[in-house]
Parts: sequence; C-alpha cells; structure tokens
Amino acid sequence: MGFFSDAGALLVYLVFSSLLLILLLRLTLPLTRARFRNPICQFVYKVTNPVVGPLAQIIPPRRQFSFATLVLLALVALVELCLLMVLRGLPPDPSTVALGTAGGLLYFALGIAFWSIVLRAIMSFLSPDYANPAVEVIYSLTDPLLQPFSKLPPRSAPFDLSPLYAGVVIRLCMLAVFHLFGPIGTVFLPL
Repeated sequence: MGFFSDAGALLVYLVFSSLLLILLLRLTLPLTRARFRNPICQFVYKVTNPVVGPLAQIIPPRRQFSFATLVLLALVALVELCLLMVLRGLPPDPSTVALGTAGGLLYFALGIAFWSIVLRAIMSFLSPDYANPAVEVIYSLTDPLLQPFSKLPPRSAPFDLSPLYAGVVIRLCMLAVFHLFGPIGTVFLPL
C-alpha cells in the first residue's frame, strides 16, 4: 500500500472510531445506569439524538436497550469496513462485509472495554476525584465487567486483582474474534 492509501485508512479509522465510540457509549450508558446528569452523558445524548431519536421512532427501545443505536452502530461499522476495503483494494463482497461488520463491532466493543478497565486500574493508583464526570463514567462502565471477577481469589486487602482477570479474559475474547474472522481481521480496528 502507498502513502495515500495508508493516510486515507488512518483518517477513516480516526473518524469512524470516534463515531463508533460515541454510539457505543450511547448504547451502554443506559445499560450501566450511568447518571443522566453527568456532562459526558449529556454530550453523548446531545450529539446522537438528532440521528438516534428519529430512528428510535421506527425501531423502539426495549427496556434500557436501544435497538436504534445498535442498528446505527452496525451501519457506521459497515460503511467503515467498505471504505477500508476499497482503500486496500479488496472487493467488498456481501458475505465478507456482513461478517466483517459483526466481527469488527464485537472487536471494537471488546477493545473499548479492555482499555476502560486499564484506565480504571491506573486511576485507582492515582486516587481519582470521584466527582469528576470522566471518572464517574469509567467506573459506571467497568463496574458490571469487574463484578464477576471480584469474588476470585486471592482477595488481598491492598490490591484488587479483578481488573487483571477481566483484562485477560477480554484479551482472550479479542484474540478469538480476530482468529474466528480470519482474513477479514486485517481490516479490523487496531485496538
């Protein structure tokens, strides 16, 4: 690949990763019961409401789960994958695009979960201010992921090893997704 196709792929990654992150937050924040008055939650809702709102009229949410946001996530990932395949000179055939979209979304979500846990572990050593909106969002996103691992031994007082356990499991899942989707894996997001 030449410079321009690499530069184009980088720009596509940056733009679409930002879109996917905001939409993934829109999908997961209500599920984790993050405080709606949090400024980060307000930003996510304000940015996504013009698109998710009308789509939610057609595809209504079920309890706390927004199917409209999930459809929008899939569409954004599909467009990203098609653009990346064109930039790399690969023909975007429908089965490859469908599998790549599903695998890419799963891989992206697992990557965000992993890095959120790493960020939380680092913040725990720095004694964060829990009134900080970013800290509140990170903790609300990672609490459901870490809770199953908090009961595992060793339960030593100064250290909580649940981020380590959760991180290993998530990385193994990412590896499985990467190998499951084979050659499409070269187009996945680099997390």
